[in-house]
Amino acid sequence: MKKNFKVIAGFIFLLLTILTPVKIAALTDETLNEYTINKYDVNIVVNENNTFDITERITAYFNIPKHGIYRMIPLRNTLTRADGTTSNNRAQVTNLSVDNEYSVARENNNYKIKIGSANRSLTGEQTYTIKYTYNIGKDPMTTYDELYYNIIGPEWDTTISNVTFSITMPKEFEQTKVGFSSGPVGLANSDNIEYTINDKTISGSLNGVINTGEALTVRCELPEGYFVGAGFKANPLICFLLLLPILFLVISIILWSKFGRDEQVVETVEFYPPEGYNSLEVGFLYKGKAENQDVTSLLIYLANKGYIKIEETEEKTLFKKAKGFKIIKVKEYDGNNINEQKFLAGLFKTNKKGNVVTASDLYDNFYITMNDILDNVNDKENKNKIFEKKATSKRIFVILMIVLAFCFITSPVVPYYGEVMMLLFGTLFPGIGLTIMIVMLFSKAQTIYVNGIPTKSALLTKVFGLIFGVFFGVFPWLFIVLPALLEHPYYLIGYVIGIGCIIGMIICLIYLPKRTAFGNEILGKLRGFKNFLESAEKEKLEAMVMEDPTYFYNILPFTYVLGVSDKWIKKFESISMQAPYWYVSSTPFSVNTFGTFMDSTMVSAQRSMTSSPQSTSTSGGFSGGGFSGGGSGGGGGGSW
Repeated sequence: MKKNFKVIAGFIFLLLTILTPVKIAALTDETLNEYTINKYDVNIVVNENNTFDITERITAYFNIPKHGIYRMIPLRNTLTRADGTTSNNRAQVTNLSVDNEYSVARENNNYKIKIGSANRSLTGEQTYTIKYTYNIGKDPMTTYDELYYNIIGPEWDTTISNVTFSITMPKEFEQTKVGFSSGPVGLANSDNIEYTINDKTISGSLNGVINTGEALTVRCELPEGYFVGAGFKANPLICFLLLLPILFLVISIILWSKFGRDEQVVETVEFYPPEGYNSLEVGFLYKGKAENQDVTSLLIYLANKGYIKIEETEEKTLFKKAKGFKIIKVKEYDGNNINEQKFLAGLFKTNKKGNVVTASDLYDNFYITMNDILDNVNDKENKNKIFEKKATSKRIFVILMIVLAFCFITSPVVPYYGEVMMLLFGTLFPGIGLTIMIVMLFSKAQTIYVNGIPTKSALLTKVFGLIFGVFFGVFPWLFIVLPALLEHPYYLIGYVIGIGCIIGMIICLIYLPKRTAFGNEILGKLRGFKNFLESAEKEKLEAMVMEDPTYFYNILPFTYVLGVSDKWIKKFESISMQAPYWYVSSTPFSVNTFGTFMDSTMVSAQRSMTSSPQSTSTSGGFSGGGFSGGGSGGGGGGSW
């Protein structure tokens, strides 16, 4: 008897051990399932402009008192396809109606619809009908259009059963390309989905339950051009702001006309450039700013001075032979011009062939020297010699208008994101980042020399400016501003017009200060010299060559900075001349072949001298099938 009692007691203990976790689990599930969705019907009418008129009928069952439910509809979507490609879009929710008391708010890139009353609690079965228009803008595909939509999103916090749906398309479509998927996000499974297609309407249901983190998605590849007129409505206030840069441009032109227009320049007849200036300095005096081609012109200028030779070479490519060049050092620099000294030092500082360099040696190397020389020539002290300083206050006003104009034309980011912080990132960051980059890259600050050696402060400033501009200007513009501009043609048109106005204001800013008496006088001489280069007769040029056999070559570097090299070389094609001592070639000399070689050499040299290391990127196309939860819309919700 005692033995039987022990057996019975042990059996009871074992039974209790087995049943207790089941009971606890059941109680836990009951506690966690504060509510369930017992029926979810979605009716989608797809419009020709890629918008969706959606009606959702949600039947919820509250196990404990609740005020209602809330619905989270995504305002930004990342679409993921079966081959791993992705695309992004922004969405707008409009024409909202709910058959109950509700409020709306934006929360974490979602449109939150909170349904119910804080003053009333409900239990049992409750049904809610939500109607809205969902606009996802233009289809991102380039070769086809696409319906890719989450009928039920993966972000509900409870189970959903008895799911039904209907989708009405605006046009005929290829039925074999319709596909569904349900289950956890990223799964391509359609086993539990039944649907029929009747004309342009797809109707179906899901056999089973959608759990938390699961979704129901439809995808159909459509012909390119299936959707027409997709996009978002333009904001009238933004359209007004986009017009203000035009007004700013008019004001800038008025300021330039009153405070910046130069006195009449008196051109004088000149056969030579102003004495004491090399070709780089002449380019600065003529334009008010030295540029890359002005620095490159020192190649010919210093060759004429006997420091270097330029040799024509022949480079073999895969299918043909091409002309190239190499630069040979003849002697060390013994002059007193710091920019000429820097130019020669920069030519040969990275070469591995003794005193010989080619275009490839200069590539991604000489740009540092190029920028350093430009900084030195374009410094404030040199500027003040040719431009007056009294228009400074007016320049500040124009700069302010440029900044405001840039803010106005980027204002579409405000409604695009609908968040205050995006105003900072989308408007201020690109504007400030790009402005700082431009100022630092083209800074006129004077380079400081210690014992004849330039400091690296100017270079470090430029490098910092470039890095700062890319990360705080270029990237925010590409990823924040550009998507907003592409949402409506008016925004993009306004931006383009605004950029044109900003360029006009920058031109007014550049020419706002008047030239000084010296600046006007030297400009008159240079214009007269340029006019002679363009209009000189053959007889006059022959006389100049008879007087000085090297006249053509001495003048040649100045023609490049004045933009008349082609006309100058052409004038001498019929004049007999000897090749310059600094030019080496295996082919018979003629002015025509020499001119062709020099033009190509100057272009190649400038390209090599200004090149700097750059990164590359690649992009792929869009193709493949869909995933559960990989489309637009859907979202989720919960109870409150």
